[in-house]
Amino acid sequence: MTIALFDDVPADPTGAPVPERVVTFVHTADWQLGMTRHFLPRDAQELFTAARLAAVERIGVVAADVGAEFVVVCGDVFEDHRVSARIVRQALDRMAGFTVPVYLMPGNHDPFDAASIYRSEAFVRGCPGNVTVLSTPGVREVADGVDLVVAPWPTKSPTNDLVAEQVARLRAGDRIRIVAGHGGTDRLSPGSDPAILAVDPLEAAVRDEIIDFVALGDRHSVTDLGSTGRIWYSGAHETTNFDDVECRPGEVLAVTLTRGTQRTATVTAHPVGRWRFHSMTADVDSAADVDALAARLEAIPAKPTTVVRLGLVGSLSVGDHAGLTDLLDESSDRFAALVRWDSHDDLRVVADPADIAGLGLRGYAAEAADELVALAGSGDADAAVARDALALLGRLAGGGDR
Repeated sequence: MTIALFDDVPADPTGAPVPERVVTFVHTADWQLGMTRHFLPRDAQELFTAARLAAVERIGVVAADVGAEFVVVCGDVFEDHRVSARIVRQALDRMAGFTVPVYLMPGNHDPFDAASIYRSEAFVRGCPGNVTVLSTPGVREVADGVDLVVAPWPTKSPTNDLVAEQVARLRAGDRIRIVAGHGGTDRLSPGSDPAILAVDPLEAAVRDEIIDFVALGDRHSVTDLGSTGRIWYSGAHETTNFDDVECRPGEVLAVTLTRGTQRTATVTAHPVGRWRFHSMTADVDSAADVDALAARLEAIPAKPTTVVRLGLVGSLSVGDHAGLTDLLDESSDRFAALVRWDSHDDLRVVADPADIAGLGLRGYAAEAADELVALAGSGDADAAVARDALALLGRLAGGGDR
């Protein structure tokens, strides 16, 4: 996706030539290196951690391919200050391989406070020469005629709009100014939080040619804010949540800005992420429905890097439920993880005496099954437990052979 905007720039009234300024850079944010997801088994978590680091490496490739002059990471480079030294050093090694400078700005996950990860021995000793922490708010020259206007988080709980504070100090000029900020905005996250970023003043500053672009972090989906086409969230470089929450993770933005005879902004998204957290629902009331679900799961590509959150609604016999359980167990081994979507889940096991009779149980097991059938069909508080027990019994007795 590429979006280009063109604004005519009035000629200098003195007749002097208008200086031409051009810059291309990569805007990214919310790497949250060291992030864990509770639903991932240990081996999948290790792969997920490695994938987030590998995506950093791909950002360097994008920067080289588009001819970027620098990369700016707008907050939450690390998950928190407790990230292991191993993660820190591996991240720095990957950034050392970039062919351009990398600017890291502290956000709400990794603020520049007394316990900051950026003050840790692992970071200080391992930081390569091309990596700079934007720990001080204000204006920093990053290229000829190009400035970063920086609003880092000094604490996890700022008491004001950090971006507005910096932009308010600026006046119009002929330099290209890129604001680097982090946090929610009043357009998307209205509320009483004093750190919420106000969008209207930023749009006014863009139109008045005080700033040229606002690069934001915190929102994990690529998002174009307002009407200027110059205020963007880059989204997270690798997915962090399910697709009903994050609609466009796993990308970075290549931005080209010009000032001169024309004032232009071109924004192009580049995919760098590999993982997907996919939510799905299914109605299951028969063996045929279980087969249909199996086909849907089979059709999902890249299973080792896909997490499926599954909501099931319906009623199944003991035998069909055993078949479903076998399917889910097999799928759990093939996907990075398969978890039930509790808020969209209402699956019941039907306690049919004929179904139980078909299991061929004898003696004590048959008596226990009969008692469970009676309890499962009652209005007793333990009816749901009885249905689950019948489902397990059916599976153990071979009811899952389909």
